[in-house]
Amino acid sequence: MQPPVPLPPFLRGDIAGVLPVVSLWLRNLEEVLEIVDKWAADLGPAGFWWVPGPNTNPVGGLVRHIGIASVRLLYRGRGEEIPDPFQKLPPEQLRPTHEPPETVLEEFRTNMQRVWEGLSALREADLEAPRAWGSNPPVPAMYIFDHIGNHAQHHAGQIITTRKLWDATRT
Repeated sequence: MQPPVPLPPFLRGDIAGVLPVVSLWLRNLEEVLEIVDKWAADLGPAGFWWVPGPNTNPVGGLVRHIGIASVRLLYRGRGEEIPDPFQKLPPEQLRPTHEPPETVLEEFRTNMQRVWEGLSALREADLEAPRAWGSNPPVPAMYIFDHIGNHAQHHAGQIITTRKLWDATRT
């Protein structure tokens, strides 16, 4: 008999102690963490840093970008200055560095834990706080917090596709 298939994050329900909307965001991030574990964590350096073609990104760069961008969005949503370690812009985050995959994955997990804790601490008033983004008019912070999961899932899909392409080159 096969072990039961675990429920996907979106069917796991509320997370105790957080606002319902925060539960949604955390479940979205849970799915991203599971995707990274399934599709990136077992890659060796060659697959982790493989670039499938022009204007594409390696799995390792995508993993790093998800973590850094998620922390940046958390700081923006809270109206805080973005610390120096998170000032790297996407082109720098996404480029192949050929670091050991374990190093990048650990950095990713640390960043996602920071985001998880930051979102978990939010209260209703935090969601409505007006936040400006560049020269755009302010929006309620909840829209920026919501974008954390949307952005992360977008790039998680790219990780899956890149991994499938890598695997296809190996057969």
